[in-house]
Order: sequence, then structure tokens, then C-alpha cells
Amino acid sequence: MQRLVLIDGNAILHRAYHAIPPLTSKGGEPVNAVYGLVSMLVKLVNQLKPTHMAVCFDRPEPTFRKVEFAKYQAQRPEIEENLSLQFDKAKDVLRAMNIKIFEKPGYEADDLIGSISNLATEREEFRVDEVIIVTGDRDILQLVDDSKKIRVFMPVGGFSEGKIYTQKDVLERMGVLPERIADYKALVGDPSDNYPGVAGIGPKTAVKLISEFGGWEEIKKSLDKIDEGLKNKIQGNLESGDLSYRLAKIVTNLKIDINLSRLNDWNLSSEEARNILEQLGFRSLLKRISNSYVSMDQVAKNNVQFSKKLAKEEVEEAVYNFSRRMDGKKFAVRGTASLVLQGYDMGVDDIDVVCDEQTVEFIKKEFKNEIIKEINYSKSSRYQSFFGQMVLGGVLFEVMGNFQYRNQNGVWSGVLTGEDSQVNVVKVKGREVRVTKPEVEMEFAAGMGRWNEYHKIRRQIQERMQGDLF
Repeated sequence: MQRLVLIDGNAILHRAYHAIPPLTSKGGEPVNAVYGLVSMLVKLVNQLKPTHMAVCFDRPEPTFRKVEFAKYQAQRPEIEENLSLQFDKAKDVLRAMNIKIFEKPGYEADDLIGSISNLATEREEFRVDEVIIVTGDRDILQLVDDSKKIRVFMPVGGFSEGKIYTQKDVLERMGVLPERIADYKALVGDPSDNYPGVAGIGPKTAVKLISEFGGWEEIKKSLDKIDEGLKNKIQGNLESGDLSYRLAKIVTNLKIDINLSRLNDWNLSSEEARNILEQLGFRSLLKRISNSYVSMDQVAKNNVQFSKKLAKEEVEEAVYNFSRRMDGKKFAVRGTASLVLQGYDMGVDDIDVVCDEQTVEFIKKEFKNEIIKEINYSKSSRYQSFFGQMVLGGVLFEVMGNFQYRNQNGVWSGVLTGEDSQVNVVKVKGREVRVTKPEVEMEFAAGMGRWNEYHKIRRQIQERMQGDLF
């Protein structure tokens, strides 16, 4: 699936600035908003699995809304200096990650997002399967369109959780469908943006009028059917309602120089990006960003290798996320990851999963957007199984279905699918996960002639047994 994630840069930076305690770089400059933006990018890649990404920003010049209505957003305080200083740094980080930035004098980020969303879902040469807009600003909910598969992702509370809005969700929150939000605001106005609407009309009345007559233009044509008192309010505020509608309506037809292939080449862990994050002092973020935080296009172009050593916490997080999506299907973690989850000291580069053929088919469907090497049956002189690779949350998973190996004597092993006799059950962040027994892993290491690994497992088993005796 081709999924474009469009980020409202201004909204996310503002949210991060007020949500994250003050942080400074090595040079003493404020960087908490930049930290929040990068942290959000990592979460978005994990949760939304974008193939394409872009970030849109407001420009400092007056927008057409400000030109038409001088009081537009006039009550909003000036951006705090410690936040305004971070916008250029944020853009430097985005460019280092090869995430495209869009901004246009006279227009807001919302207008760019609306126009790109339309291009991405309507223009044949630039079509994606789904657009997800990331913002904290509910004005953008008017862009939600189930038929075009345009959704809005809004953080809930801080940055750890978010909600994806469909048309039904917008209706529940706003009382009207997305395409009627501008009509709704023509009636009730918007105190946060400082435009008035129709004096004397509140949310309940606005929803009632829209449900009965339709949008703002239809309401104006239906005044003879409206209660006299309400009719007089509308007639006395027609210009104010017209103005409010124009200010509320997001522009969706801007001419933008854009090409789909420019948006799928992002790389959160590029060398340039890692250097900037190091300079900013974001050591904890650097630990979370591995070579697997790249687009699938980057994987294909650059033959990206996944060689990061995983800490136990990273193994647990990755296995937990995988298990949560497996919907109760039977599988087992095998290899060094299975030993780490059982408390043994082993090095983990990736996570191996064994299962049967039926589970392989489920994985193909459930993780189709994360698969980087198709899962097909293959046989070599040493192995035979269904085999494929996928990337989940920055970690490489290798899937093995009906797995067998040939030992040094040329004898094929039994089929490894994660059956009860082959596994232990451990708790991973509260979830029960099946992992291959240490003796199974030791047998596998011996059969493949991996004697260093065999002796390391054997030694740790013996030490644990001796510890149990005393």
C-alpha cells in the first residue's frame, strides 16, 4: 500500500514545545520542540508505516485570510522566542532526513496539506492509496474523506497515543460531517481564529440548521422556511457569515510543484541526520533510530543492511508489537532473541519467528506493508522453509514457516513450527509469548556447527542450574 503521511509542522512543533520540558543543545540553544518533532517522526514511522512523507509549514508573510480580515488570529500571542528559534533547526533536521518541506507565501500549512491531499488521491500520475494528515489542529478535520481515503491522525494528550479520524469520528466530535465544517463555522465563528460567524447562533442551532437545510449557501436560500427570530439573525449577519466561511474553508487547489517519487526517499537515520541529532544532544533518540528507519524505496535503492545490536528492551518492544498484531495466531520466537527473552545473555541482530504454513499466510496479509522480502518457500543445501523478511518498528524480523535444517551429518531436522514440545511461554510486557526452549536452540547450534554459540548457551544453562541448586 502506498501511504502518504502529511505533517502539519507548525502544529506539531507548537504542541511539542508546550508538552516537553525545556531542553537545550550543547551550545545552550532551546531544542525541546525539535526533540518532540523527531520523537513524533519515530512514532509515526512505527505506527503509520508511511511509504511517503512530507511536512508543511506556515510562512511569516500575511496570508490571504489576514489580508481580507485584519483581525484574523489577532488575539493570538506572539510566538515565544524560544519556540521561534527552533523552526530553522527543525527544518534542518527534516532536510537531513530527506523529508520534503512545503510552504507557500500567502497560505497556511492547512492549505498546502489540503492541496497535496487532493493531488495525491486524484491525479493519476501522483496517486497513493491513502493519505494520513498529522496535526493537533481540528480545522483540518474538514479534509477527512472516506471515499478518497484521506484520514487525520491527532495526538491524544502527549505524543504517545493518537487517534485516526474517519468521517464517522468527525461527525461524533463536531456534530457535522467534514465537508460541512466550514459551513458550521460560518454560523458559529471561531474564537481561536477570531472571526465572528452569525451573532446569536451557537453550536446546537448550527448543527440543526445544517442537518435540515445543508450548507451555508443552502441555508441562505431557505430563509423563508426558518423561524422568524433565527431568520433575522442570519439576514442581519450575511456578510459576517460569508466572511467566516471563506476564512474557515481550507484551500485544496493550489498549484504545487510536486512529484510522488520525491516523497518516498526519506531516511530518518541518514548519516547527516545522525550527525545533527548528535550535535543537538539527542542521545536517547539516536538509540531509538536504527538503519531500519528508512523508506522501502531506500531499502531497495541502497540495499540497506540491518546489523544493529538490539538491547533486551528493544527485543521486548519489537516482540510485543509483533505479538499484539498476530491476533492469537500460533508462532514462536527462535534464535538468540528467544534466549534473551528467557534471561540469557546473547547478542541479537534481528528476530526470527517460526510458524506453520497457515500462519505464514496470515503474516503475508497482516504485514504486507512491512514486508521487504516476500515470504516464499525455498530450499538450499542447509535449509528448507517458507522464508521472508519484514521491518517492524526499526527491527528486522525473519519469518520461517515449516522450518527445517540439515545437520553436519546430512540429516534433516524435524519441522520447527513452534509446537508445544518445542517452546516455553514467557511474559513480554504482560503478553504471553512462545519462545523456543534453550535446549532446542542448543541442538540447532550443534547441528549447524555453531560451536561458539552452542558452548555459550550450554554454559549459561549449567550456571543457571547450579544457581537453582544453591
